[in-house]
Amino acid sequence: MLQLAAQLASLDQQKQWLGKRTTDLRSLIDHYLAPHLLEYELSKVPSLSEAGAPSPEQGQREVSRSQAEVLLSAVMDLTKAMEKLDSTDLLHLQELLVPDQENFYRQTSSRPLVSTHQPMDPVLIPGAMDRFFEWVRSPSFADLHAVEQMSLSQMRLYEINPFLHHSTLIVSLFSHYFLLKGEYLVPLYEVKELPKFYQALEEAFQLSSEALVGFNVQACQRAYEHVLARI
Repeated sequence: MLQLAAQLASLDQQKQWLGKRTTDLRSLIDHYLAPHLLEYELSKVPSLSEAGAPSPEQGQREVSRSQAEVLLSAVMDLTKAMEKLDSTDLLHLQELLVPDQENFYRQTSSRPLVSTHQPMDPVLIPGAMDRFFEWVRSPSFADLHAVEQMSLSQMRLYEINPFLHHSTLIVSLFSHYFLLKGEYLVPLYEVKELPKFYQALEEAFQLSSEALVGFNVQACQRAYEHVLARI
């Protein structure tokens, strides 16, 4: 925990350095980070096979790069205060990708995303989503660091796995709202790190979120190093 606290403090220092140079984060993200973020997110898969290798979700529809760009832009345009955030903000992203979807939430069972994941029964999803956003609007959630907010949102929404199609992509990009609301850059991930992400997610589903938070902090630090070296 001490190491994680030091990483968060270092990230906040990088944020201050960047703030002395520019406050136009949207342009920096669009130019330096969005292409890398979309490549990483589109490389993800929603479940692991018995052999431990990623396998595609049943019924998965292909997402184009342009669709993913629209989705990320919608997240960056989401300026609603955190205390007013609700499920319609997440559902809007799903509608952008699947406008012909008859049911908002997943109506069928799904395969585990990782070995420690127990997929939620579809009948429980609406209530779980309501409780998630109640938590997001609470003072205790507001007291967390933005990277912790993002990571815990990833953990819980991945656990719920609310949508039949593209749930992991929608959840991942939506979780960046909390960084953006805190005026942070989005992370700079590397595709080769995906196995490390899945390992951190496995630990998170066992109620140990430190590895997932640490993974996201390192990617955020990398984003600041990347941008600071170029402006």
